[in-house]
Amino acid sequence: MAPKHPTSAPPQTAPDQGGFLEALRATPELADIAAQLLSVLFPDKRLVSAMEGRWLTFGARPPLAVHESRRLLNHLHDLVERPEWRRRHAVAREVTDSKGRRVELLVPLPPGAYTGGEALVGPFPDEETAKEWYAGVQLVGLAADTVHIADAWLCDLFLLGELLDD
Repeated sequence: MAPKHPTSAPPQTAPDQGGFLEALRATPELADIAAQLLSVLFPDKRLVSAMEGRWLTFGARPPLAVHESRRLLNHLHDLVERPEWRRRHAVAREVTDSKGRRVELLVPLPPGAYTGGEALVGPFPDEETAKEWYAGVQLVGLAADTVHIADAWLCDLFLLGELLDD
């Protein structure tokens, strides 16, 4: 079942259209919380959401300013420190790539559930295991980084083209 979002746009409206710029990307487990937080923190913004791969992407008009994005990120850091999200290795981070700047709120996908494409995958017991896992699923056009979060290692798979566009 898709998350319910009071600010959702019709499925054909992508956050990068109609003057909306991507502000936040969230995994389904955290999408409802993200939608509520965006609405509360930025009542003067128009918000839309659309599924993009595994994530729900939120766009804002007018776009979030850097200080607004950092304010959102601070709240999301508080959220992922809660025991129920810490156990699930949830991550709040700011990402800057060829598409711009956005905040991400992600729960890693278990390695056995990975079926391709961009994803944050884990947890792994150590960095070597994360690298071995990635070597076994390596796909053309994707790059990977290993990231240590709390007591676990995660594998961040992202489009290589985003690096090449920079």
